[in-house]
Amino acid sequence: MSNESRYDVVVIGAGNAGLMASCRASKMGLKTLCIEKHNLEGGAAQSFVRGRFEFEATLHEIPDFGDGELRGLLGHLFDDLGIEVEWYPIHDAFRYVVAEGSDIKMDVTVPHGRKEFLDYMEEICPGSRESCEMFFDASVVLNEGMEYIGKSRGRFDIEELKKTHPVLIKLLGLSVREFMNEIKMPQKVVDIISAYWPYQGVDIETVDACRFILMASSYFLGGAYMPKYRSHEIVAAIQKKAREYGADFWFNTEVVSIGTKNGAVCSVTTADGRTVETCAVIANVFPDIVYGKMLDNKSLIPEFELKKVNARSYGFRTVSVYLGLDASPEELGIKDYTVFINSTTDTKKLFEKTQQPDVLADGDADNITCTCINIINPEASPEGTSIFAIVYPYMTEAWGSVKPEEYAKVKSRIADQLIARYEQVMGVDLRSHIEEIEVATPVTFARYMGTPQGTCYGYYASGWDGMAARTLAGVKEMSVPGLFFVGAHGNRLSGFLPTYNDGDITGKQVMGYVMGGGKR
Repeated sequence: MSNESRYDVVVIGAGNAGLMASCRASKMGLKTLCIEKHNLEGGAAQSFVRGRFEFEATLHEIPDFGDGELRGLLGHLFDDLGIEVEWYPIHDAFRYVVAEGSDIKMDVTVPHGRKEFLDYMEEICPGSRESCEMFFDASVVLNEGMEYIGKSRGRFDIEELKKTHPVLIKLLGLSVREFMNEIKMPQKVVDIISAYWPYQGVDIETVDACRFILMASSYFLGGAYMPKYRSHEIVAAIQKKAREYGADFWFNTEVVSIGTKNGAVCSVTTADGRTVETCAVIANVFPDIVYGKMLDNKSLIPEFELKKVNARSYGFRTVSVYLGLDASPEELGIKDYTVFINSTTDTKKLFEKTQQPDVLADGDADNITCTCINIINPEASPEGTSIFAIVYPYMTEAWGSVKPEEYAKVKSRIADQLIARYEQVMGVDLRSHIEEIEVATPVTFARYMGTPQGTCYGYYASGWDGMAARTLAGVKEMSVPGLFFVGAHGNRLSGFLPTYNDGDITGKQVMGYVMGGGKR
């Protein structure tokens, strides 16, 4: 452990975004310290072992790691930083099954690749090719506009942006539904593409078009990937590279206070009494916690920041059921890596269901995402076995009303409900082959990640607080001078790809702040 008492930047939290910010800042020459209260890096990027199975805690898939012309922005970012991870490509985008009870209304398996996607959609929905082309073309426009905003480090000229990126300006004000109506996309194609909506944590009537187009295009065009050794392989590789660039890491250490002087950040203090001087802090921690518990002078918090935090609500919390099965996917009849299962294609109704007070009651589960990692990585578990996971999201803080003495019973019932729903729709017997089972609820995630109410999705991405709004605000709505935020609650919102990008962009912004002399 370094004994140094002053750093250019201190990063609080070694989650995905905090690690990437540490890596970028240290690569640019900033003296960087990352402090993490857990005993290892990663945050949500973790795996755990039960019996002879190692389960992935959160990651389903990540886009942008194609080769050659298909290499995406995240792939280029990892190349630039020299981060090396062994990836397995995922063959299809997803299978989407819509069923009322056991009555199948839709069952489609969507391929990766622009040509493959266009051909498939044209086959099942003749006349859809032009609108699908427009959908993908919009992602190019958005990436160019976001690159311009990123290079300006938040100090872009709005008039110049209107002149050079007029289509971007128009897209910034549209929801996904409004955009799809603009390009006259057939409803069947809208329904299929919208299967990705749970990755956004909000229905297509609400989520801003920019975020959805960028996310969906990344998956469909460049394909999706999983690291060979679970998501912790990624964060371990990022930390390794950050150390090579000179970053220091303190684990098993909690930051309890962010000090200020002359109206700006000047230090952090840990629970064991150490104080580190710095002019910049990157917090991979929710603003609620930083403002409410860590900042020593709350009078410095701008009024609009307090109003913004108070106006926000938390995004998706989830129940995840992890199954270690004593048979191979072939023996079980499991053919797909990812299956989305719903009772309707109406994302607004599906989203509203996650908000119902009785969301924990018995009934057919909607919005479930099922993955079998052995489909893409046969060596993920011992020969003749399978790892299977089912994820079920909530918007309401339903678990807060569960009495401690009823907790185990309720989570077991929910797990049974999710397993039964998959078996009912897919006709696969999971139950008789369960060797290991672990159930994680929002309470679990809150305990291990320290996020409010166990949210994995940061703040709810409402229209006024979506990616477009947060990106345009950028450093124009800076908090206390020298204080920066990254993570699922940051400008790029939740997900592995957005948080890595957010950490990288913020690392660059901090470089400008530090080199500019700090407070401004």
